[in-house]
Amino acid sequence: MDEKIILMKVQYELPLSEQPFVDLAEDLGIKTEELIRKLRELKESGVIKRIGANLNYKAFRRIGKAALVAFACGNDVDRVARIINELKTLKHNFLRDHPRYNVWFTFKGRDEEELRRVVEEMARRCGVSDYLFLPSKRVYKMDVKYDLFRGISWSYRGLEKEDVPKVDELGISSKMLFELERNLRIEERPFKRFAEYGYSEGEIVDLISELIDKGVVRDFSGVLRESKIGFGENGMNLVRTENAKKLALKLVEDFPQITHLVEREVPENWPYPLYFMVHADSRKKIERVRKDVEERYGVEVVTIYSIRNLNPKL
Repeated sequence: MDEKIILMKVQYELPLSEQPFVDLAEDLGIKTEELIRKLRELKESGVIKRIGANLNYKAFRRIGKAALVAFACGNDVDRVARIINELKTLKHNFLRDHPRYNVWFTFKGRDEEELRRVVEEMARRCGVSDYLFLPSKRVYKMDVKYDLFRGISWSYRGLEKEDVPKVDELGISSKMLFELERNLRIEERPFKRFAEYGYSEGEIVDLISELIDKGVVRDFSGVLRESKIGFGENGMNLVRTENAKKLALKLVEDFPQITHLVEREVPENWPYPLYFMVHADSRKKIERVRKDVEERYGVEVVTIYSIRNLNPKL
């Protein structure tokens, strides 16, 4: 069977059931052993980053706030990147083609005060005096899926929930949720081992479904590594607008190519409060999205392309 079909199914149509891989194999019309073997190969080779419950980190107090940071560090990129990569809650670290700010990274923390302290310390250690600190104000969309036939990111996920309950308030084990996201085994009965947390397989499935409704879990699916599937370009689009919320709500509805859509707190000298990401197999496709947004809404959009992933482990 065409590998692309399997990867599309894993991203978009993975059944949330007691035996998701058995049911997926049936949907595909292949044997369960064949599918499990193939998925394990794809995970081992790095094509599949993980399969499981994709968590919304706003539901976790110690990592419930995020920030995008840009450092102006000239040619001293590799040394600076090594220091940044020490951050335990680092999510991305890229060299980008902005003429002034060339190292861009995102990380998480408990609150904005903690994030700011960490950035100030990072800047001191890196010897960087010129930087941007852009904490998240609101996440409108977060759904990284790749249409392997269109050659561009694509998702019809609706508006992200603004108010998400905290995991500790719900009385659910954070450790178990991280296991469901990061370490779900590709086997016939992947939920069986969660009996150690006091749940039957059916109860785990019901819990994931309930947490999706609450916004604690975004979805149950496979996550692919873009560099392994021919998606060599990602563009971070900075939007200059006077009404970020109004425009963001339109973008969620009109542009399924967007994976991340975030409104950020910005300093007075940085007039770009809204950010969206598009991934593709060519810059031409990303440029088309940028131009469509500019023409449709009459706004300025600056696209900053990734040149190099400064932390290949992520």
